[in-house]
Amino acid sequence: MKLRAIFIGDVRFSECPVFEYTATTNQYEMLSDRMIAYDKEVVEQDEDFLLFRVEADVATLLTKASSSTF
Repeated sequence: MKLRAIFIGDVRFSECPVFEYTATTNQYEMLSDRMIAYDKEVVEQDEDFLLFRVEADVATLLTKASSSTF
C-alpha cells in the first residue's frame, strides 16, 4: 500500500505532480523530483491536498476525518 497526495491548485496546469509518503523521511516526496517534499503533518492537515491510498491499480480517496488511518 502507498499513500499519495496531490495539491488541488495544481490541477489548473497541464501536469499535476504526485507526492508519495516515504516512511524513512516522514515526508511526502514528489515522484518526479524527490528533492521537493513536505512533512507528513503539513500534507495531511492541509485541506488543499487530496490524499489517496493506492493498492495494486486501485486508488481510494481518503477523507481528512479518517486521518487516523494514514
